[in-house]
Amino acid sequence: MNVCPACGAEESLDGLLGRMIDDADTRRLIADVLTTSLPLGGDVVRYLRLHKPAKQRLRMSRVAALLAELVPDIKRGAITRKGRDWQAGHETWRMALAAVHEAKDKGTLQLPLDGNAYLYEVIVRMVDRHERDAEGRAEAERQNRRAAGWRDPGATSVAQVVAQAVTQAAVLGGKLPAAAPLPLTQPPPPAYTGPSRAALKLRAEIEATLAQRQGGTTEQPATTTAEGANNHE
Repeated sequence: MNVCPACGAEESLDGLLGRMIDDADTRRLIADVLTTSLPLGGDVVRYLRLHKPAKQRLRMSRVAALLAELVPDIKRGAITRKGRDWQAGHETWRMALAAVHEAKDKGTLQLPLDGNAYLYEVIVRMVDRHERDAEGRAEAERQNRRAAGWRDPGATSVAQVVAQAVTQAAVLGGKLPAAAPLPLTQPPPPAYTGPSRAALKLRAEIEATLAQRQGGTTEQPATTTAEGANNHE
């Protein structure tokens, strides 16, 4: 039932369509489609009335053009505007239709409406505001996670870690965690005290070996000389 906002009188859907559309068969068809096949049927009927010129009936061609755009978009739960799709479930459609009627009641809506442009603009504003609110909540949640721990498990590069540190500094009032101070000078190398004993011994053995190969000019060990004298006697 449609209720007159001025006097409170009730009017059936058939009566409302009867004052809007001439053809009886068309009225019954539209009433059946709107009330049984479309969850927002009653709201759409009230919306269609906003397109009726004063003291005239709404032309059938006009109704067909309006419904040809509305019905498919309501059923698929989205509209296409500004080069993209805007998701709009039944609750969004209901709120948008209510906002249109509210503007009409306030006298800020110029009637009769010319197409669905005004309704669709209302839906775009609603969905855009919802998306921005959701994005803001998601960003706040990311910053809270970063405040709890410097490294996000999703960070996979040095650039991402640096970006997280900068964001964390903004959360903490512009203060980055203090890093360990670097030493101003490197410690001096140990003083050189000459070759080790092992090195000296190895060098002596190498020199002795070289001398023997060059002609045996180096004196033989004392034990060998003594053994030769004994053999001579």
